[in-house]
Amino acid sequence: MRSHRTTCKIGACEPFCGVEIGVEEGRLTSIRPNPDHPITKGYACIKGMHVPDYVNHEERLLHPLKRTEEGLGRIEWSDATRQIGEKLRKIRDEHGPTSIATYWGNAADSVSITLANTFCHAFGSPNSFNVLSLEYTDRGAVAERVLGNENLILQPDAERARFALLLGTNPLVTQGMTLLQRRPHVGGALRGIRKRGGRVVVVDPRRTETVRIADEHLPIRPGTDLFLLVAMIRRILERGLYDDEFVRRHTDGVDPWRDVSKEVDPDWAAERTGIPRNVIERTAEAFAEADGAFATTRVGVQTSFNATLTEWAVMTLNSITGNIDRPGGVYFNPGAFDIPSLIEQMGARRNPADSRIGGYPQIFGGPPASVFADDVLSDDPDRIRALIVVAGNPVITFPDTRKIEAALRRLDLLVCIDILPSDTCSFADYVLPAATLYEKGGLHFLTSNFEPRPFLEWKPKLIEPRGETRSEWKIIKDLSRASGVSFLNDPWIDRIARAIESLGFEFGESMLYRYLLMGRIRLGRLKRADLGIELGEIEFGRFFRESIRTKDGRLHLSPPEFVEGLRTAVANESEPTGRFPFALISGARRLAGYNSWTHHIDRLADRLGGNWATLNPEDAERLGIQEGQLARVSSEVGSVEIEVRSSPDVRPGVVVIHQFFGHVYDTGTRASRRHPGVNVNHLHSDRNLDRFSGMPVYNGTPCRVEPIPG
Repeated sequence: MRSHRTTCKIGACEPFCGVEIGVEEGRLTSIRPNPDHPITKGYACIKGMHVPDYVNHEERLLHPLKRTEEGLGRIEWSDATRQIGEKLRKIRDEHGPTSIATYWGNAADSVSITLANTFCHAFGSPNSFNVLSLEYTDRGAVAERVLGNENLILQPDAERARFALLLGTNPLVTQGMTLLQRRPHVGGALRGIRKRGGRVVVVDPRRTETVRIADEHLPIRPGTDLFLLVAMIRRILERGLYDDEFVRRHTDGVDPWRDVSKEVDPDWAAERTGIPRNVIERTAEAFAEADGAFATTRVGVQTSFNATLTEWAVMTLNSITGNIDRPGGVYFNPGAFDIPSLIEQMGARRNPADSRIGGYPQIFGGPPASVFADDVLSDDPDRIRALIVVAGNPVITFPDTRKIEAALRRLDLLVCIDILPSDTCSFADYVLPAATLYEKGGLHFLTSNFEPRPFLEWKPKLIEPRGETRSEWKIIKDLSRASGVSFLNDPWIDRIARAIESLGFEFGESMLYRYLLMGRIRLGRLKRADLGIELGEIEFGRFFRESIRTKDGRLHLSPPEFVEGLRTAVANESEPTGRFPFALISGARRLAGYNSWTHHIDRLADRLGGNWATLNPEDAERLGIQEGQLARVSSEVGSVEIEVRSSPDVRPGVVVIHQFFGHVYDTGTRASRRHPGVNVNHLHSDRNLDRFSGMPVYNGTPCRVEPIPG
């Protein structure tokens, strides 16, 4: 057996923990944490320890499949590629470029993301959907307006902070305080804040694992984080606790904040959030006075009401207290690549049009996935008729499950490219088998800015692809040729690729990697560095000198549409109704799970055991629901029947149902069907969308709970 140093790859799990994998006779046979890895330092969670289980999975997709009257059956690669290409050309020619769409999911790597986006835009279509539009594009909407570019994502410096305000994030389970942040030792960093005499405050409707190591838990009413933050900002501005020098030197727009924050009365904010006024004001003062503080959110807030405005308030709180680009605050890692410029270059030929439904802007490469179903189901002649899914599972992930099922059925063509048979494959006309990271190798360049410091790491190929699996690079390149569009949406690159291949050489991913690394480091050297290559430390102050993209180099804290949006949010805030008295949250994570990915792995699926509804014991008693009894949970768009459990960790008036279950379709694996669970997205509407990003609400959906007798 030979041991190789590499990283874990479970979906898009943020830490990418360093591991050592044993290989014997072309199979992954063992895995253990790598104690020498410079970032993860011997950490790996239970998910990572099961990497060999999905790579060696007996139900892996190993051959191309085509749907016939008998179901999905094998087809030759050449036939599948030709037929898909012909269908795509026919759909585009008859219905126009907007009839084509792509979607990449959480398991896509940097190359897959690039391929899915450019393939869609090569047809002239703007419909390059992605999973980030379901949970993260609020950050891009704020960064674009305040910092000048949507890809300038700031991350917390917990190792030097003295105050951490964690809103809707549970880093002890996710190993990061924000999406894609690589922090497997975040628990130690948070404990370090307390050892330095600082404070850790968690704002969450649940008493999460992170609450147990925090100084204080604020059990907020779901969907009201915006009002908590605005009340804090008001307190800081009125008491003169802001960093005057930083504000004068680096910001514009504080005065509009003074005015609009006065529209959030502290007592009103306390009533709406369920957090006492004195606690809100005390927290604001402690945050402002700390020598290094940060506020950060994750999906608990980012998939709730007023997501973009809440993220804007977070940015403002960090800014007025002088905690942007400073030790202990939030900072930007320039990484190994200039990602904002790289993405602009790769998307130079894209169709930048807003979504046809709702008029939402493209953020992080595409329009919001929440409008997909309405587009497909419309009577518009320009509606979407073909979808290529790369490493995603829309039927489980998208809001309003019945509607997304109807949309998938209505498509003229659905192609799924994946490693294992997802639930969405049940609707597919073609299923194409993809190679895993360990069967192709690669460089996840788009996450470079999310490393804790400038760092570069190659992920080596360990084994040959199983069966007839292929890299997404080859799959999309061949589909581009068959469809008559330019590979990577670039006619020059397409010509160069054809010329190279005419000479008998392969135009593979290595060409892309060599281009990206040009002038930085040789690809061969990177491949030989099995512990990665350090590229320096974070240089505080550099962000304002070199990275910020606003024309004047200042933080623009009061975009007029946000100011007006805040006024509207305050005016329209409403209490739970008698018809739907509960708030449903679905963003909770469990250590053994990563979206629907880990539901295919026997031991992880058994450990998760499906999902259930969790109520506060007082609510369960008042409703007459016993432990383990079935109940009906209903919202304005649907209802589900689900087992109920009770826990004092849940705030009264809140129902918790974990997302990414509902494995009731023809495809999937035995493990996922053994613990199918219930798809809570039957309850979440695709009409309650964030006005700035188009993201759906998965946390805070009004609902009711009724016991089912017997």
